[in-house]
Amino acid sequence: MFTQPSELWLPLALFVFFGLLSAAGAYFALNALRGRRAAILGAVGTAGFFVLLLAVVLVLLKNASLIP
Repeated sequence: MFTQPSELWLPLALFVFFGLLSAAGAYFALNALRGRRAAILGAVGTAGFFVLLLAVVLVLLKNASLIP
């Protein structure tokens, strides 16, 4: 069972949107509490977490033969 690539753009777009929203939220929250350097590190850490999470999900989908 393969999913068409055209079916995957909306979940991917939502994942990227919420990843960016989380990174922006981490930046603004840490900027108010700790300063700019901590805010940048928090935003980069959050973005890195979402990139790692996306990579794991894509590997699992490929291993389950849901994407070619």
